[in-house]
Amino acid sequence: MNNWLVSQEGILLRQQAEIVFGKPILYSYECESLSHQIKITTGLDISAQTLRRMWGFIKDGVAISKRSEQIVLKYVGIDEIKTLLKIKSKDTLITSEEKVLADFMKQFYEVESVNEDDINYQIANYKIFIKVISSEAMLAYLGPYFAKHPIAQVYFFEKAPYFDGICGSYQLYFKMYLKHKNTAEAQLFGNCVLHFAALMQENIKEGEALLKKINQIDENLSSHAFPVARKVMANLTQGYLKKDQQQIETWTKIAFQWHNKIKPANKRESYFPFYPFVVADAFNLIGDYEMALRMIEIGELDYMRFKDIPFNNGFYESLDIIKAIALYGTGKKDHAKRILARIDEANLSFLTRKYFIIQKKIIELALCSQTTSKKFVNIKTEVNDLIKATGFVFFKQILKRFSL
Repeated sequence: MNNWLVSQEGILLRQQAEIVFGKPILYSYECESLSHQIKITTGLDISAQTLRRMWGFIKDGVAISKRSEQIVLKYVGIDEIKTLLKIKSKDTLITSEEKVLADFMKQFYEVESVNEDDINYQIANYKIFIKVISSEAMLAYLGPYFAKHPIAQVYFFEKAPYFDGICGSYQLYFKMYLKHKNTAEAQLFGNCVLHFAALMQENIKEGEALLKKINQIDENLSSHAFPVARKVMANLTQGYLKKDQQQIETWTKIAFQWHNKIKPANKRESYFPFYPFVVADAFNLIGDYEMALRMIEIGELDYMRFKDIPFNNGFYESLDIIKAIALYGTGKKDHAKRILARIDEANLSFLTRKYFIIQKKIIELALCSQTTSKKFVNIKTEVNDLIKATGFVFFKQILKRFSL
């Protein structure tokens, strides 16, 4: 056996890479997606075969080179193996090196003149976000600061809410943010995000309390489609959890009425169909696939696709997953297969990657012809592992819906 596989360096590097990748590398074929994502992130090439050796799928005695190790280190945002060795567990206290980096990150938000439309500034913020969210120690150190700082609030909670972690420790700092930012739009969107967490955890009582707050806030105040769409989603999904058909019917009508007042932004980087995207996702969650397709059609007719906008690319892949689910749910299985086949999971947004992979894998399970096949068993295991990792127990209902 290659000693690197069982070394502390090897184990920790794989764990950290999986955090950035968004899910455990459990199967050999996933190394293809990881190789592709590393190329996108670092600009460096590392073959899927090399990654299979690093993850132990290939055990041919070939040593892992320092160059391969350095490429993966660059991917996870760590300069040298010594730093990685100090990351022992999620409960590790912040190291001196991490503290220096964290304090430097704070200075980034103290720059007086900030052009929020600068794409390089936005990318820098996104990289800071990923770095912090990938370390419990960094999150614990910087979370309270980000919750209070007006610029950090925008990039850590508003532009990039970490939905995949909202049922975990990130939720604590999200609640801190809502205590510090009392504007109506922040409260509308923030409570909708917390309602999403309650939905995923099937906490009907908490969801009802949050929905009461949400519905007391006028959606017309919002300058962005996301908060308005999330309000629709909260009402639809709460009605579903309560088995309140009247509430679902009422908010289905409202969903299609409100899309008329949500206009696409003029800026290319803001042109993604956020409103149809969120509302179609909500209809899928409650099992109304016909309405999901109708909402997707609105997005496809009223919005143009700009694939060269960095922050929208992952959303387009997620939108494809939403469409595939709706197609499957309406009996168009061949169309669903064709869309699923073209999706590279590595391109999904880090913020919601696990959330959408779970949904994609459920449809892949439903498309399996044999429930006793190795493929079915492997995908089912992966889905259950992702549900456990995220706390998204709501998806167990979806599994039952498809008799899985």
